[in-house]
Amino acid sequence: MLGRIHLNLSLLLSSLLVAPAWSQAPDLESSLNDRLYKDTVTESARSANALFEAYLQLSDPPIPAGADFNLTTIWPGMPDWDAVSNWAASNEQMGEAIIASEKKILLGMPYGRNSVDAKWRMNGVMIDVAPNGDLSAIDFPYLYGATETIACWATAEYYRLLEAGEYDKAFKLGLAFLRVLRQGCEQEMLEEKVWFMNTLSDALSTQRDAMYSYLDKIPPALFKQLGMKEYPFLKPTDDERMKRLEMPEGDRIVAEAMISKTFDAGGQAIPEQFAGVFGALQARDAPLTRFGSKRRWYRLSTVHASRDASKEKLIDVYDDWWRRWRMRQYDSSMDIPTEFSRLNEIRFAAIVEMVNDLDDAFRARERLVANINGTIIAAGLCGYHQTYNEWPKTLAPVYAVFAIKRFDFDPYNKDYSTFVYRQLTSRRAVDSDYGQIWVNGCMLYSLGMNHSDDQGRSSSVESETGDLLLWPPTRALARNEGLLD
Repeated sequence: MLGRIHLNLSLLLSSLLVAPAWSQAPDLESSLNDRLYKDTVTESARSANALFEAYLQLSDPPIPAGADFNLTTIWPGMPDWDAVSNWAASNEQMGEAIIASEKKILLGMPYGRNSVDAKWRMNGVMIDVAPNGDLSAIDFPYLYGATETIACWATAEYYRLLEAGEYDKAFKLGLAFLRVLRQGCEQEMLEEKVWFMNTLSDALSTQRDAMYSYLDKIPPALFKQLGMKEYPFLKPTDDERMKRLEMPEGDRIVAEAMISKTFDAGGQAIPEQFAGVFGALQARDAPLTRFGSKRRWYRLSTVHASRDASKEKLIDVYDDWWRRWRMRQYDSSMDIPTEFSRLNEIRFAAIVEMVNDLDDAFRARERLVANINGTIIAAGLCGYHQTYNEWPKTLAPVYAVFAIKRFDFDPYNKDYSTFVYRQLTSRRAVDSDYGQIWVNGCMLYSLGMNHSDDQGRSSSVESETGDLLLWPPTRALARNEGLLD
């Protein structure tokens, strides 16, 4: 197996070309790594090394990871399934690394080119902090290359094992991969944390797809184990609200570094540096505005708050977010305007530009809570169905034996109440992201982001419109009805 270690020559050349810039932000790299490992987590407690060393030996997938090949599109009915299945079977080292990593404390992907060796850099397995000395940029190639590909392999192997009737092995691997993704949710940057939370939600939805597709073949004892002992404890300290999931604070550390670089010893903005850094930051998504942006920031440097006032305001913003992160979702205090929303856009323009609103993190966490809890209850429903050959009238008998009751919690319900469950006497039409689908037997759904019970008439994967149908899974239904390849 040639693997990946010899590939990506262009990345190697790029690494060599920018080598002089690696040391331009060592303090920032150190601060980010200190934050990630603040509890003095040893190397043996991190899963990144085993996972990405195995990835470097992974053969190329038959289809590159991306929009057409990911953990929501891989399944045994897909085009090229035989090639995908063979790829999964020929890379056993990846499964061994995932299973060996599930009990680790953190993913622990370190920050900075200086923090990984040359073969990782050569293959894009890194977090590029301030590439070429540009503090306004942090890149995460390890997410969009290596980790996406690992997710594809884990999904393909999970389905390959299910097709072979090896249900215990399939769920052993699937659960281990979920736990690795849960570790990744503790990375420190907002982009990483949201990526891992959303990917974990997608991976849970994939396992619900499989529970539906193999319902009559998976033993009831395995469903009971999933609902009582496995899904509820992806991370042993998590509860039904995921209170212990850390808020992303790496962006605050980067913001502090940018402030330090653009203010002088007297605490005043240095016009040229201030304009260069924040003009580049504003223009990152709109390159044609770069020169106009720089002129704007040059003018703003003359009226901007001092360095100390800016840092103090930055702390206020994060302290406010931290309090909200710990609150119950619909506490009355959450209706009070945030420190971020009250910022003076001229006096604290740099803070407004540097700090991403954490709405994405709050939304991703709610979606994740709904998917974890919904998968637990769905496994319980399957266990009940396989034991009694019917769907229950209510969830009460499911709690007693097949799932833990406290996880029947809908994060989108403003009354802090349960999911909606209905036993169906006739099939029901549901408008989904994939078109109209038909539901039989029963329905389990969350209210979704509109916090309203739409009677399960419509459902969206992102829960932005209508309800979030958790059981039966919409994607599996759409495939059965020929709406998806």
